[in-house]
Amino acid sequence: MKIVQIALFFASVYGASAQTGCDGTEPEKWYPSGGSDWPSGYCKFERSCNGSHGQGYSTELACCQGFFGGQTSGVCLSNLPSPPTTSPTLSGGLAAFWYPDYDTAWPDAGCLNTLPLPFNANDRPTYDTQLDCCKAAYGGQSSGKCLSQLASPPTTSPTLSGGMAGFWYPDYETAWSDAGCKNEVPLPFSPNSRPTYDTQLDCCKAAYGGKSSGKC
Repeated sequence: MKIVQIALFFASVYGASAQTGCDGTEPEKWYPSGGSDWPSGYCKFERSCNGSHGQGYSTELACCQGFFGGQTSGVCLSNLPSPPTTSPTLSGGLAAFWYPDYDTAWPDAGCLNTLPLPFNANDRPTYDTQLDCCKAAYGGQSSGKCLSQLASPPTTSPTLSGGMAGFWYPDYETAWSDAGCKNEVPLPFSPNSRPTYDTQLDCCKAAYGGKSSGKC
C-alpha cells in the first residue's frame, strides 16, 4: 500500500510538471504576483514554466521597480525583507503622481511628486498632474503658491469652478458706495493683501456692513 501511495505522489508531481512545461530545472527568479489586483500585487521568488510573467528579475527590489513602479499602495516594497527608508528611484527620484504638501502651512504649500513619500499608502489623495492637484487641494489658496510652482504657470488662474475662486473678496477697485464682493479669477491682489471670506454674505457683512445703498 505504501509503495502505491509513493507511486501516486510522484505521478502527480511529474504529471503537473509535464502539463506546465516544468521539469524542475528552471531557475528561480522574482516574478510579479497578484493577478489583476495590481494595487495589492507583490513579487514572489519562484519558478515560472510558461513565461506568462515575463523573464523574471534577479532581485525582489528590481521586480517591484520594474512591474510595480507606480504602485501608490506601496504593497510590493513593503514586502521587502528590509523595506527601503527612501522609496527607490522610479524616474529620476520622482513619483508617477502628485500629492498635496500637508507638511507645509497651507498658504505656502504646493503639490509634490518627490520621493520618498512622506505618508503611508492611501493616507493622502494623489493626482495624475500637478495642475489637477493644485486645483483640488489648493483651489481657494489666495497666495497662488501652488500654481506658481507649475512648470508653466498660467497667466490667469485656471478655472477652479466655472472661472470662480473658492472664496469671496471685497472689490477695492470700485468706489465703496458701488462696490460689492467678488469671487472672480485672476485675483486683482497679492497674497494676504486682502481679506477673503467663505461666502458672499460673510464678505458683504464684514466689508460693506454699514453701506446704506445695499449695493453688495
